[in-house]
Amino acid sequence: MNPSPNPPMPNPRQAQGFMVTVSLPSALPASRLRVGDTFALHEAPDEHLLVVQAEPHPDHPSRLIITVPGKTTPFTLHADEPIRPLRMPRTVHVACQLCSKSTTTELDLVTHGEPKTWVCNRH
Repeated sequence: MNPSPNPPMPNPRQAQGFMVTVSLPSALPASRLRVGDTFALHEAPDEHLLVVQAEPHPDHPSRLIITVPGKTTPFTLHADEPIRPLRMPRTVHVACQLCSKSTTTELDLVTHGEPKTWVCNRH
């Protein structure tokens, strides 16, 4: 038997049906960051950074300019640089796999995982 490192799990917050999520890995590329996310750099794991602004670098498209509170200047990260996600709130829109009914729900990808499938409570 080969257990998966990130087995699908039901999300208990989804009251309108059954959502299966897969947990995030402990490191993600910086390109996954969005405004409102909180992350840490691997070289400073105790410093939690809140993304206020994230935009592509005008001269180097493979780099991101990240603005965080408490820092006087933004810093630059390579889009593939691994970061440690701490909080990644997302609004997700999912459709029932059996009848195509849809719903929108709020998830924290770090806490609840990434949605993979959803079945509404009619089934």
